Amino acid sequence: MRRTVAPLAHTARELGRLVFVWGARMLYVGPLVAASRHAHHAAQILVAPGGVEVEDGVGGRIRARAAVIPPRVTHGHGACTHGAILFLDGDDASSRELARHAEPRCETWRRDTLDVTVPRDPTPEQARALIRSILSAVALRQPPKPRHPATRRMTAYLDGSDHADLASLSHAAGLSPRQMRHAFARDVGLPMRAYLRWKRLRRALAAVEQGASLSVAAASAGFADSAHLSRVFREQFGMTPTQGLRSVRWLTLE
Repeated sequence: MRRTVAPLAHTARELGRLVFVWGARMLYVGPLVAASRHAHHAAQILVAPGGVEVEDGVGGRIRARAAVIPPRVTHGHGACTHGAILFLDGDDASSRELARHAEPRCETWRRDTLDVTVPRDPTPEQARALIRSILSAVALRQPPKPRHPATRRMTAYLDGSDHADLASLSHAAGLSPRQMRHAFARDVGLPMRAYLRWKRLRRALAAVEQGASLSVAAASAGFADSAHLSRVFREQFGMTPTQGLRSVRWLTLE
């Protein structure tokens, strides 16, 4: 069932903004809003058939029809009338593979040979096909490096709680808390605090998907208030929640 985000304004001019959630993957289809430079835990594959400006955090700028942006790399992009962005959560195997060869320069992100069609108002079946086509086109084949068992246990624990018992998990893994934190940051690519911040943001977006206001979504995800959620959202996506979520229709793919 499609849901319109409430209580944000909805106008005819802004129709056609769709987000499909499929496990740890999130596909946005519609007009692209300009995003200032930011970085986040997710890998991002941007497709703009008419081309869009992409910039990195070291002064580079390109115009591309498609770009693969590794996780945790500073980037920004301009606006265009129609395109798609596939977000791959940092824990997704495809995202972890992209992180193995991460480059900070946008010249290495261009994938203009990526040949996929972005429907104007895709059905769930078309959305699944588009996700598969994008992943196939960027040739994600090599498996990511294995994680330490302690890291796997810690990420599983943090998926259900904001407060992990680091001492107990470290002891069970035969590691000191310092070694545990190092293994986590090495395998995940983020310190635990930043990882938790990303997970809270994911929970807030899931609440918005269910029709919650920003205030309710912020409280349910463990943010102090909607202003706190807005600040983290801007840091992660380079835009405000109003810009990024206005008039978006959500659909969860089974």
